[in-house]
Amino acid sequence: MHPRKAKELYSEVAKEANLSEETINNIVGFYWREVRKNLSSLKHSRVHITNLGDFVTKHWKIDSKIEMLEKFEENNRQKGLQQMTARFKTAETLFDLKILKDIITEEKQRADFIKMHKSHESKRKHNKNMEE
Repeated sequence: MHPRKAKELYSEVAKEANLSEETINNIVGFYWREVRKNLSSLKHSRVHITNLGDFVTKHWKIDSKIEMLEKFEENNRQKGLQQMTARFKTAETLFDLKILKDIITEEKQRADFIKMHKSHESKRKHNKNMEE
């Protein structure tokens, strides 16, 4: 099997689906635009892409980024810079990072809760005689 470019596949898929190549191009473009947006935004802690896998935000990266942005924000306040757009973007990113950190914490707590209950279930005695 030799590699082929995606554009070479558009005509084949268009014939199979009875659609124009432009429509297929628009669909594929929309899909990958959304994937890039989800990967680069701070709205999800985990993004699953079929046949590629899960992309997970690392909690230690969030902590270091929050720390860096808080220092940056403090330095801008002390210097009295009036660049509102830069300060707005920093504040927005910082807000999104803190929300993402909360989401990751909730997911970890949920996973720990499930793990704890699974270990308790394995210790329970099961009634092997179902008729009784």
